[in-house]
Amino acid sequence: MSELLAFNTIGAKLTTIICAIIACGFSVIIYFYASQQEKNHLLQNERAINQVLGSVSEGLQTVMITGSASVAELFAKRLLGVKDVEDFRILRTNGLEAFLDNETIMTVNALRKDTDFTPRETESHNRIFAEEDPNFRQVLLTRQFTYFYGKQMVDGKETEHLTFLLPIKNVKKCYRCHGKQREVLGVLKFTSSLEGVRNSVRETWIRAGVFLLLALIATLVVTALVLKRYIVRPIEAVSNAMGKVSKGDLTQQVPIFGRDELSMMATSFNHMTQELRSIYDGFNSERNKLSTIIMGTDEGIVVTNDQGVIVLLNPSVEKLLSKHAERIISDGFLHLLDAPQRMEKLLESNEASLGGPEIFLYQARFLAVYATTIRRANGQLLGRTAVIRDVTQEKRLEQKLRELSSTDPLTNLANRRALDETLATEVALALEQGRALSVLMFDVDHFKKFNDNYGHDQGDRVLRAFSDVTRECVRDVLDTVCRYGGEEFVVIARETPQEGGLILAERIRAAIEAMEVDGLNVTTSIGVAGIRETGAKTPAEMIEKADAALYKAKNAGRNKVMPAKVVAK
Repeated sequence: MSELLAFNTIGAKLTTIICAIIACGFSVIIYFYASQQEKNHLLQNERAINQVLGSVSEGLQTVMITGSASVAELFAKRLLGVKDVEDFRILRTNGLEAFLDNETIMTVNALRKDTDFTPRETESHNRIFAEEDPNFRQVLLTRQFTYFYGKQMVDGKETEHLTFLLPIKNVKKCYRCHGKQREVLGVLKFTSSLEGVRNSVRETWIRAGVFLLLALIATLVVTALVLKRYIVRPIEAVSNAMGKVSKGDLTQQVPIFGRDELSMMATSFNHMTQELRSIYDGFNSERNKLSTIIMGTDEGIVVTNDQGVIVLLNPSVEKLLSKHAERIISDGFLHLLDAPQRMEKLLESNEASLGGPEIFLYQARFLAVYATTIRRANGQLLGRTAVIRDVTQEKRLEQKLRELSSTDPLTNLANRRALDETLATEVALALEQGRALSVLMFDVDHFKKFNDNYGHDQGDRVLRAFSDVTRECVRDVLDTVCRYGGEEFVVIARETPQEGGLILAERIRAAIEAMEVDGLNVTTSIGVAGIRETGAKTPAEMIEKADAALYKAKNAGRNKVMPAKVVAK
């Protein structure tokens, strides 16, 4: 039963729909039934009041004929005490209430030519209807009763009522007192409260509502049980089996409950799973082979047909290219690495047997791509294939080895090998293009005492701090700091004449002098040689002249900057 309460099941939907239809049908029937009952109550009430008023009218006429007008007035007042009677009045044809003034008495006495009826001592006038009131006019013109429904405030509460207007006809027995001129002598106004009728109608609606609720509950329970037994359970069996089949379990079979359409569906499903299992078993071994070769490799494999449409790609392609298979297929073979022109050239070179894999830098990774065109023996195009391998680690290792071969491990500065290569290039450019170039050579003053007095670890810390301060003093692009060997360092200052090199050297010297390493003061002596000023022609000459200037600084007392000897132009 609980699964029928979840609206996402077919049983719940069918139950809801059926109950909604039944509820609509019951509601319509009950609505018409209750409405008809309401009409019947009102009609019976109207008939009862009409009969009462007929009797009252005849009684009043009998009383009036006997000449007992006061009795008629008392009779009208007594009717007001009857249950559900809100108002009973005798009205003249002008809409005024009768028995309040002497107009009728005077008229009757004049016609009778006597004074049988004594005039009232006090008179009053109470207009109940305007003379042009449509309901009042209708009674006077048709001499037939009429009624209408309305609402009025009683004790501060709005109540619904029914008002009857009944004509008092002028008959032969009335001619003596009222003459023959008027066909209608007056109008009886009778107003009855509909509270009792409405209570009966309300009870009818309540009974109908309770019946509807009980019928709906019973229908829901019966419908749910029937649906579960004959519809929901068979459909659930097939649905659950289909869910397991979709996950690869082709052994599923569903029970057959009868010979109806659902049973036929279950039978067809069982036959289908048997056929699928047979076909699957036939292809399973081949699929495993292909999966092992293609799907299991770390290399990406892409194959197209003769129209250039990608028909095969393994998961490694998606991983290597960071693209979904749908996008790879949509973009096409040439856009695998978003470089269609390079891919075309790679295909052409490999088809001509002129090349091999090409390295692509793609999304911060290095990919080795081998692409070729597949043709039949007669040259007919079959398709294209690409094999993609991630060689990022190999490239990073190569880069690391290159860095290790050109970087001093202690100071992370360029080593002697990098110095020789860089200086050779810069000297050649300076001589060829007439550029300024300076070399600064310097070392740590009294470095031996750091090793002898404090140990080699302290000496290494001094060299690292020395290197860091020097690196902060030079220019990022134009200057290169190198460790020449031991405690000796070299700065290659591009686009810098010897005078500028002296300024740079003094900045380095002052920064070194200002630093402390574990509470120890460090100083440096620097020699500066400019290629123009010294007339050097080779890297070795530049180093030699800067080294000579360094020794001059040492001999001058250390912690100094000395220029190389300037050659006359």
